[in-house]
Amino acid sequence: MNNREVCEYISTVEPHKNNEGKEYISDLCVKEGYGQTCGGYLKDCEKKGMKSAEPSQKEHFLDYYGDKGEKSPTYYFLRCPQLLLFIAEIAGLSSERLENAFEILKAYENSENLRNKEKNGNYIWERQVFRDFKSQMCISDVVRIIRKAKDWDGVKDKVKEL
Repeated sequence: MNNREVCEYISTVEPHKNNEGKEYISDLCVKEGYGQTCGGYLKDCEKKGMKSAEPSQKEHFLDYYGDKGEKSPTYYFLRCPQLLLFIAEIAGLSSERLENAFEILKAYENSENLRNKEKNGNYIWERQVFRDFKSQMCISDVVRIIRKAKDWDGVKDKVKEL
């Protein structure tokens, strides 16, 4: 699939609530003060008067990738923890893996006293914790599956195997 096809699918998902009716872990990340807290999409939203848990990661994704059209997804280069969580979650990664990844992030931020502190999307870039976080979500595999799949049912079927 390409970015246009991914954005078309994402535009159909409910903001803040996953298929099970639960809040996306990526949105919980924001609400609980973990992950990126300033700059980038959050700076743009601040100008629009949106509160900290807005926009949803759905909106974040669509704003960032909506103009990339037919290009192939390159999501494994992302640095924003909550957007990576969102991609893995909508792709159907198990809640156990998602929660484990979130716990890795929370443990690091708590140990470094970073929770609810101002931090941009690069704050864990090139650190072991970021590699562990991404590895727990199998993000390279998830992206490869998205790129090769013909539709989201195919994505979800393959990602369930991870």
